[in-house]
Amino acid sequence: MERYREAYWLRHPNTAALKLHWRATTVRHSFHVLPGQSILEIGAGTGLWTRHLTAVLDGQCPITAAAFNDDFMQAAPALANVNFVKINSLEDLPAESFDYVVGTAILSHDLYPQNLAAIYRLLKPGGQLLFFEANYWNFQVFLKQNVSAIRRFTGIAPCQIGMRHFQLMKIASAQGFTHIDITPYDIIHPQTPIALVRTLQYLAFVLERAPLIRELCGTLYILAKKPGGPNMPQLVNLAIHEQLHKSVSVVVPCYNEEMTIQSLVDALLQAYDPYIHEIVLVNDNSKDRTAEVALELAKTESRIKLVNRTPPGGVGRALRDGYAAATGRYILSMDCDFKQIVPELRDMFDAVAEGHDGAIGSRFSYDSVLINYPFTKIICNRMFHLLVNILLPVHVRDISNNLKIYRTEILKKLIIEQDGFAANVETGLKPILDGYDVKEVSISWINRTIDMGTSSFRIANVAPNYFLELVSIVRGAWSTRPKCVDKPRK
Repeated sequence: MERYREAYWLRHPNTAALKLHWRATTVRHSFHVLPGQSILEIGAGTGLWTRHLTAVLDGQCPITAAAFNDDFMQAAPALANVNFVKINSLEDLPAESFDYVVGTAILSHDLYPQNLAAIYRLLKPGGQLLFFEANYWNFQVFLKQNVSAIRRFTGIAPCQIGMRHFQLMKIASAQGFTHIDITPYDIIHPQTPIALVRTLQYLAFVLERAPLIRELCGTLYILAKKPGGPNMPQLVNLAIHEQLHKSVSVVVPCYNEEMTIQSLVDALLQAYDPYIHEIVLVNDNSKDRTAEVALELAKTESRIKLVNRTPPGGVGRALRDGYAAATGRYILSMDCDFKQIVPELRDMFDAVAEGHDGAIGSRFSYDSVLINYPFTKIICNRMFHLLVNILLPVHVRDISNNLKIYRTEILKKLIIEQDGFAANVETGLKPILDGYDVKEVSISWINRTIDMGTSSFRIANVAPNYFLELVSIVRGAWSTRPKCVDKPRK
């Protein structure tokens, strides 16, 4: 299987590098990998994928690249923080030694239940696996597995099989894994002309989540966790830019967020304490204990500032009050349910440290990962951004969410007209149209789990206001200027 997989990628040089890069970034975003965490790659071959893994992780994580063939080991490159090892069996590796175990086209073996058990042994408590494997219901995979002539012609290993969602879920659960997520992944064929790949990827965000169509994807994304360990990994200090120390005001609109505030604040302070000037929690007329929880936090951390709003409520109103209360050099605007993606905020901080006026967390950039994202919301989001790019002199992929960091004066002078969720369109589009240097940064997006409470976002209620605001911005762009009056920095 390792040999067949190696030959497969070499047969498709035009798309192989891009697809392997996507899979590597998916590893980073799905795990929210932190510097120093250990990774085992099974079936590393000559390191075709290993190169991309260590590159997207900036060489900050020790990778054990395990190969089964001696000649591949001899061809393995020298990579930062990577140790290539030759193994005959997974039993050759020490138990509970790795935070993550990953692989591509290597788990889909007719003995995969035994291999899952072996991987379970290798993972530390709380560790996770992520594999990208052939989807049985993809037309091409189905023919390779069930038509012997095609199987012989393509040269796949006799033991290699396509994997089926429900059977895999059942076996992984029986092996003791939890938090199992098996999702169709990557509908772009490897023989796609390279000039079309990025255009088709824009469409693939929709197709890979469309009912029925998604089942035809060539690959399954297989994520699972070994029980045990902390609920949230202990974050390391990610605040590496001294010029950002004590400069960031974090503004968080909160509506019925008593379940999420504590964990979000803890995660922010663990990862970015040197950056944080203050955390402004805007209680937008919550009906639960949001205000009480925020006050308790403020008693133990002087940088926490509570803004209690009076009716009427709304995200736009909360953002206006939060921005008005902020006093740092930068404002990071985010929602309460962003705890899991806190490690990825470092890419946004990198962007402003490089000199950009701001950065937007983009769920639909080339390296983004979407997990359990509702299909209806994807359709509306893609239609909205298609209209934005047609009607306005911009090229953006995702500016309509509340994950943004800007120089404070930009948001202080920005006139937010929308009172609800559509205010996120204004904070995304108006600075760009006014000439500010704003970078879209790839992030992952994970829908709320039950322990994170429920979101007040309802697509049927907010979509009309998004499109009405777009009409208003387009009218302003065609006639005068957006209502952002601060002169852009050159």
